[in-house]
Amino acid sequence: MPNPAILQRGEDGIVVIEKAAATPKSCCHHHAPQTPNNGQPMAIEQLLVELRGAFEAEKAQGHVINNRQEPESFKRMNTKSYGTCNGGDWQRFALFNDIHYVRNLVEANEDFELIVICWKAGQVSRVHNHDASHCWLTVLDGDMKEVQYQRVGSQATAAAVLAAATGAERAEPVGSAVVVEPTQINAMKVGDVGYINDHLALHSVGCYLSPEDVQPAADSDSGWRQQGGVTLHLYSPPIRRVKIYEENAVTERTPGYYSKGGVRV
Repeated sequence: MPNPAILQRGEDGIVVIEKAAATPKSCCHHHAPQTPNNGQPMAIEQLLVELRGAFEAEKAQGHVINNRQEPESFKRMNTKSYGTCNGGDWQRFALFNDIHYVRNLVEANEDFELIVICWKAGQVSRVHNHDASHCWLTVLDGDMKEVQYQRVGSQATAAAVLAAATGAERAEPVGSAVVVEPTQINAMKVGDVGYINDHLALHSVGCYLSPEDVQPAADSDSGWRQQGGVTLHLYSPPIRRVKIYEENAVTERTPGYYSKGGVRV
């Protein structure tokens, strides 16, 4: 069961969600499992087997896997069990960069991509969308923060009405003027799982730890040294193009990988 949350609304109208119960700083194997898995931490290979099986089962029932998926089908897929109970085997995929947060690919196929994203203290993504994909976000190490945004103004309203009427995705032309405003802040700790798609909001994610908050001492069992935050992202279907919302304008890019299978590319 997720930790109880404290919801507050600031003077600027932004909803701030803080977890009320503390969770461990690192989800490594010396921590007691928090959810049942036959008494053992879940391995990332087991997670992959379960994800492949889950997606095949949904497709066999005729479900299309995207952000318009039927609710009963959608509810059968998540990464909560691994996020709250793992042996730290994600660490072999966790490569960092001093300049920018980086995406480390674990596996990609036609149904999904599973990515370990590493954030040094202070590294934050730009506001972005997720095309037609689901996005699950699980915190594996450190303290993270998600800020959700909504488009504002007459152009955003017109785009929303058109999308609702036609069933199409919102498609602002690249270079068009789009204003976004923050509406919700989610403070996330180890084991917390978030979800977003373009029908809900845009978002940015980052590690808001200051360098002095990072615990650089190596774990006595695994040798892991905290450098900031680590998150596990499940995108389905895989995201091929992403839109960036910055300085009231929209740009587009193709996401890349910093490493694949733990090997720098």
